[in-house]
Amino acid sequence: MKEIVKNNIINYELIKIRKNTPILEYLKRNNFSFRLKQVTPKILEQLKFSDNLIDMEYGNFIAGYASLKGNDFRNSGGLKISDSKKNINGSFIIEDRRIIYYAIQSFDEERDTFVYGSGPEFYTSMSMLDILKEELNRKRQYLIYMGQKLNGYRLEEQFDEVSKSELLEYAQNREKGEYVLNKIRRY
Repeated sequence: MKEIVKNNIINYELIKIRKNTPILEYLKRNNFSFRLKQVTPKILEQLKFSDNLIDMEYGNFIAGYASLKGNDFRNSGGLKISDSKKNINGSFIIEDRRIIYYAIQSFDEERDTFVYGSGPEFYTSMSMLDILKEELNRKRQYLIYMGQKLNGYRLEEQFDEVSKSELLEYAQNREKGEYVLNKIRRY
């Protein structure tokens, strides 16, 4: 079993998730919106057995989910994960049929980050990389966002399709994200 802790404002609730169920799938299925915060294993243990609220600094969010605001994957909302320690650029946007690496900004730096704050906050000791690996077990298309291209009078989103292992490299190697940032077409 995997364990996460839910902040219920006045107390904490331990939630056990079956080992073969991805954490984000469980949270998405049971919440209209949420934020997932990475904490140390020691703090997670404290949260599991605490009778009082524990004062923690704001931030360290590795995942956020809310209703997508519009049809563009870059809009606020949707299911997104980022490295809470900012060792990796950008975020991974997780959709039903594809995962997109978006090097420009992490989900918690978006202009409309408040859309993720309307639901509960959860805590895990898993890293962003661990959570991404769970999501990579589902068959999807893996894409790198490469900017926009002018096609007549319309801007079209440009993507490079990559393998599962190549996408994973963007979650482990900051230089890969820096390279993409320099290559993104902006019009």
